[in-house]
Amino acid sequence: MTEIRMLWLETGDLYTIRRGVEAGVQRGYYVDHLEVLDLRFEATGGGSCVTGPGGNLLNLYDALIIRSFMPWLAESLTLAKLFASAGKVVCDHALVDEGYAMSKMHDYVVLAASSVDVPNTFHCFDAWQAEAASEVLGFPCILKGIHGSEGRHVHRIDTREQFRKRLGQYRGGELMVQEYLDARSDYRVICVGFKSLPLVVERTPRQGEFRTNFEYQEIVTALPAAEVPEIVALAERAASVLRREFTAVDIRCRGMKPLILEANRRPGFKGFEEATHYDVAGQLIDYVADRVRQNKGGLS
Repeated sequence: MTEIRMLWLETGDLYTIRRGVEAGVQRGYYVDHLEVLDLRFEATGGGSCVTGPGGNLLNLYDALIIRSFMPWLAESLTLAKLFASAGKVVCDHALVDEGYAMSKMHDYVVLAASSVDVPNTFHCFDAWQAEAASEVLGFPCILKGIHGSEGRHVHRIDTREQFRKRLGQYRGGELMVQEYLDARSDYRVICVGFKSLPLVVERTPRQGEFRTNFEYQEIVTALPAAEVPEIVALAERAASVLRREFTAVDIRCRGMKPLILEANRRPGFKGFEEATHYDVAGQLIDYVADRVRQNKGGLS
């Protein structure tokens, strides 16, 4: 068997780091974890390289799994390009030639341009324009940060006065105005290699809460993906359009019509694994290993 060595680049999420390394060990692959702060970039008369505790990373690893961005965005993207230039696998490969747009509105624009259904959303830098957008959508509506995760900076707004007060707590352009989708629950679909895992999670908010996120202790139900084919098809389409090889896609319905709430570029999967008992980390490692084998000409 050809030895496969992967570098898992991530800061902070101890669960996903541990699971990634464990999944590699279980499959006989070497998965090493480093943070950006462990790296040293060099540009000299002799050329350029990036090293870690074990030496030149491009000589040590066959693949790079990038799960660490801010605040070292430029460094993460530089590492991705160096790996790709050396003929190594990068996941997500889109980071090599697309760059990194950390904006939910960017995703909505790209999805809508490809006829992928999203909620009606406006991103305005002027408070007057933002208020005009809220009048178009009506109340209740949602104020949502263009950045953020785990349900942070997402607010249900029921009145004009509440809208003005909440908007005033942020700088211009930090929030989007979005239609409120009055649905009992929503769905999280994790896609690896642009394909859904065989299980999907349905999430119902706890009483008094409208947000559905594992951080808010909602009611979680694991479903076979085959039971919600329209949801799965939409998630896979979003992953493909955004070129996200590993993503968690959140979907909520307007009536019977499913819409993309978010396609997470750096998905956590602790809650998903706990709810479904499915080996998400292992699926990702297997996918990257398959890409490495293809990259090496199908050796096994």
